[in-house]
Amino acid sequence: MTNFAKLALSAAATAATALTLATPASAATIINGSFEQGVAIPAGGFVTLGAGSTAITGWTVGNTPGGIDYKGTYWQAADGSRSIDLAGNGRGSIYQDVTTEIGQRYAVGFYLAGNPDGGSNVKVAVTSIVGGDAQVDQFTVLSGINTRQNMGWTYHQYNFTAMSTTSRLTFASANAENSPYGPALDNVSIAAVPEPATWGLMILGFGLVGSAARSRRRFAVTYA
Repeated sequence: MTNFAKLALSAAATAATALTLATPASAATIINGSFEQGVAIPAGGFVTLGAGSTAITGWTVGNTPGGIDYKGTYWQAADGSRSIDLAGNGRGSIYQDVTTEIGQRYAVGFYLAGNPDGGSNVKVAVTSIVGGDAQVDQFTVLSGINTRQNMGWTYHQYNFTAMSTTSRLTFASANAENSPYGPALDNVSIAAVPEPATWGLMILGFGLVGSAARSRRRFAVTYA
């Protein structure tokens, strides 16, 4: 076996080890992250859902008096045609129980905007898991700029370490309790964050692959 073949096999083995460590057991999935599956919504409108509602597949409306608004084509979604206003008749919330691995670090991605019907205002959303740290994100609605046709969705990320095999992920409005114009939510996703040792293996594997490729090119030039 040539030195090049040995180096290529070593690189492949290292990369395979890194991928094995970075995947299946720690994987997590958000069901219906773009809120496309759920109860029927009138054309161009929305439906207000109260506390405890499971009308949106995979999600439950939190025990908050305001509930949430399930928006259809009423306004521009970040992904697909449906999204959430985290304030229905007032401050509301929505959550999903996600299967996780204890001790694993996860990154939750989501898009945030704000209900433009209330004019210029700062919308405040709180993301959290039960027993973990909460994250506060803001979106400033600007009259004449942010409209139903131009929501201005922005990407945000929330990181947490799982403390249980099930992590309750919650998104909530932190605006005035009786305000019906809340932060808007769409396109929620989750991914396991590789541990530093795993990143090291992956970088090593990629480095070996690059080294093998360079060695192969030198071999071809020298002995052509």
